[in-house]
Amino acid sequence: MHNLRPLNFSKKLTCSLNAILLTLTLTIVNQAVADETTIVTIPTMNDARVFAEFKDKMPAVVNYFTKSTEEDVIGFYQKEYGQALNQERKRGRLTLNFSQEKHDIRVVISQQNHLRQVDVIIENSTSK
Repeated sequence: MHNLRPLNFSKKLTCSLNAILLTLTLTIVNQAVADETTIVTIPTMNDARVFAEFKDKMPAVVNYFTKSTEEDVIGFYQKEYGQALNQERKRGRLTLNFSQEKHDIRVVISQQNHLRQVDVIIENSTSK
């Protein structure tokens, strides 16, 4: 017959609880690290010639050239992000501002020779 002594049972229980606590702690730490290194998906036009891309932390940025018209670029991002909250033209650059979930999104369109340069910047929203 097995003799379960209270002391052995208490040690086994303590050891099991410590293992559970360690597992939960590691899970929380892994989730925090994963949240910091989430890669952001930034949609681009089909003919995009990307020349800069930083999507592994916030703010996330993609810069590219396209042969598409300004109207096509605007339409593309309105399909992706909905109606722009506002738009402003300064020094030949059109800036569209969008908001989605917990992010503020800025799309800047400018003329570069016979191409359009598109800069998309996604930041964590400060108002949410």
